[in-house]
Amino acid sequence: MSEAESLSGKVCLVTGANTGIGRAIAQELARRAATVVLLCRSAERGEEARAAIATETGNAKVELLVCDLASLEAVRTAASQFLPRHARLDVLVNNAGIFAPARELTPEGLEKTFVTNYLSHFLLTNLLLDRLRMSRPARIVNVASKTGGAKLDFEDLQSTKGKYSVLTAVPRTKLAQLMFTRELARRLEGSGVTVNAVHPGLTKTPLLDDMGAFMRTFLHLISGPPVKGARTAVYLATAPEVAGVSGKLFENNREVPLSGQAADDAAAARLWAESARLTGVT
Repeated sequence: MSEAESLSGKVCLVTGANTGIGRAIAQELARRAATVVLLCRSAERGEEARAAIATETGNAKVELLVCDLASLEAVRTAASQFLPRHARLDVLVNNAGIFAPARELTPEGLEKTFVTNYLSHFLLTNLLLDRLRMSRPARIVNVASKTGGAKLDFEDLQSTKGKYSVLTAVPRTKLAQLMFTRELARRLEGSGVTVNAVHPGLTKTPLLDDMGAFMRTFLHLISGPPVKGARTAVYLATAPEVAGVSGKLFENNREVPLSGQAADDAAAARLWAESARLTGVT
């Protein structure tokens, strides 16, 4: 490993890191000698991933933080556990997500896909922002997606209107991640902390197993391996050439333009205000 590639002394936290893209991101960061904290819902699967990544990379500084992102209270607990253990946080990768086939509610009575894929990451990021600022230069990477024609209905963020569809609910959460990225970048300007979003492309992950049989088979056929989906996220987390870039969406290590609500400053500010209300962030 060359000196330029080393992340020795840096601390990285990756959500949804026991499988798929998250695991591939965590493994590459660990390979570069970072201290890597895997935030995972399952203690058993998380520990299996932690041990495997440590063995495969020869890096013993791989830790597990158990947290179900469907619970905002669990997110607060996870942040309260992380902060006393680590005096710095150099990279935060908000990656975890679900493809819930039916509408479910979280313990707080909110829609589960919206909370797991977006709102929990909004809360986690805000709870860790001071530590990121103290560690500057620091980076936040949000695993989102190019959202096509997705649009947020601010009167129905909890998907109560009409029939719930995972094919509608998930793109909306990815759009929310893009809007969050841009508004957070505006708020962090000059702080030494950057935030960017990544479109990883279709990737073979266990998330696809939640889809119907036809869609599951079709998506597996056209999806790439997790390591490919992880490349741009790792690039945004580590590459010197994007050290000062913030508020952008990247695909295949290149910036791609935003449109629609993803490029709407007023909509992004409105989403922030509503997210702050729902999470109690001040």
